[in-house]
Amino acid sequence: MDIQKNDKIEVTIESLGYKGEGVARLGRVPVFIDGALPGEKIRAHVILVKSSFVVAKLLEVVQPSAQRVKPRCPYFGKCGGCDIQHMSDGAQLDFKKSQVEDAFHKIARFDISANAVTPSDLTYGYRNKLSLPVRRGKNGAQVGLFAKNSHRIVEIDDCPLQSDRIREVLPKLKILANHFQPYDEEKGKGELRHFVLRDVGKLSLTVVLTRKNVRKLLWAMDETGLVTDELWLNVNNNRNNVILGDETILARGVQSQVDVLGLTTTVHPKGFMQVNNGVMRKVYTAVLDKAKEINPDLIIDAYSGGGTLTALLSRIGKRTIGVEIESVAVASANELMAREGIMNVENVCGDCAEVLPELLKNAEQSNALIVLDPPRSGCDKKVISAVNDCGANDLLYVSCNPSTLARDVALLTNYSVTSVTPFDMFPQTSHVESVVCFKRK
Repeated sequence: MDIQKNDKIEVTIESLGYKGEGVARLGRVPVFIDGALPGEKIRAHVILVKSSFVVAKLLEVVQPSAQRVKPRCPYFGKCGGCDIQHMSDGAQLDFKKSQVEDAFHKIARFDISANAVTPSDLTYGYRNKLSLPVRRGKNGAQVGLFAKNSHRIVEIDDCPLQSDRIREVLPKLKILANHFQPYDEEKGKGELRHFVLRDVGKLSLTVVLTRKNVRKLLWAMDETGLVTDELWLNVNNNRNNVILGDETILARGVQSQVDVLGLTTTVHPKGFMQVNNGVMRKVYTAVLDKAKEINPDLIIDAYSGGGTLTALLSRIGKRTIGVEIESVAVASANELMAREGIMNVENVCGDCAEVLPELLKNAEQSNALIVLDPPRSGCDKKVISAVNDCGANDLLYVSCNPSTLARDVALLTNYSVTSVTPFDMFPQTSHVESVVCFKRK
C-alpha cells in the first residue's frame, strides 16, 4: 500500500463500520471515514496510516447516497455525541440491525437473524438527560460536550436530541458557570466540574462541585435567573473521569415522581434511568411480555438500578430479587417497593459478580427467570459462570452494547438464543439497545 499521511484520496464507500463510519478499501486495506455512506464517491484527507488500516477525514461528497440527509444540529461532526445524523431514519434502523447481527457473527462466531429494529417514536427531542462537562478555557468557563475521542470541550448552547425544557435552559448554564472557578482537569483544581440536566416531567439540574457550598450555589442560581424544579449539589473532588461523587444534596425543590407503565418512581441523580422514555417503555413491555409467557416462580433482576424493572417484574413472579451495587439506588428501590406496597421483592446491595453466584446456588432454579441488564461493559465473568451453573430455565439479557453482548452470549454455553430484538433507544447515534431471549439447553 503506497499511501502517506496527508495524502488526498478519492474512494467509493463499500460499507459501514460498527460506529457508523464509512469503509472504503485501498487494495486490501480498509479506510475509515466518518460521515461517509455506502455507495458514495468521496474525497478525503488521510490523517492516520497503520499497517492494517487507514483513517481519513471527509473533504467532499462527490456522489451522494440517496440515504444522505441534512443534519439538524450545527455541532454535528464537532462534538462527540451524534455520529449518524447524516443518515436517513430508515438507513439508521437497517444499520443497527446489521450492527447487532455482525457482532454476533464476528465475536460470538455464530449467525443470527435479528428481528426488525423497534423504532423510536421521536428521532429528535427524545433525550431526557444531558451531561455537560465544565472546564477552564482562555476566556472563562467552557460548557459543552467532549469532542470525539478527546477531552477537548466543544461549547454548545443547543442540542436537538434533548427535550424542549432542557434546550431552553442550556444558554443560561454558561452564565451560571462563570460564577464559579471552572475545573482544571490537568491540575485537579477549580470548583465546578459538571452539569447534569434531567427532564422527567419536571426539570432537574445537578451541579457537580469539588466542595460542598450550597449557599454559593443558591446565590449563583438566583443571580443567573435560572429556575428548575429540582436543584441538586453533588460533591466530587476525586482525580478521575467519573462524573458524580459520593455526596449528593437536594439544595432546592422536591424530588419529582415519574410514571413508568403505571408505576410511580423517583430518579435520584445517581440513579439510572433510560434516556428515551418512549423506547424505555417498549423495552420494558417486551421484557414483561416474555416474563408473562414464562410465568416463573422466581425472578432475579441483576444490575437492577433504582428498581423500576424489578417492581414491574414483581407483578409476574411469585418472588423477585433485585441486585444492585449502588447503595443510593438500592435505597430508592426499597422506597419504591414500600410506596407501591410491593411485598414480594428483596433488594440486595452488592456486586453482581459476588452476590449472584450465592443467590443462584441457594435458590430453586428450575422455574426461574434471570434478567441481566448490565452496563456497557457487559457482565463480569463470575456472573456468566454463575448463570451457566444454575438451573434456571430462562434468561433475558438487556444490552446497550452489541460487542459486549456478543462476547457474553458466546460464553453462555449452557443456554441457546431464541430471539434477538434491537431497539432504537438512541436515534442519530450508532448505539443500539437489544433484548435477547435464551432457553436452557
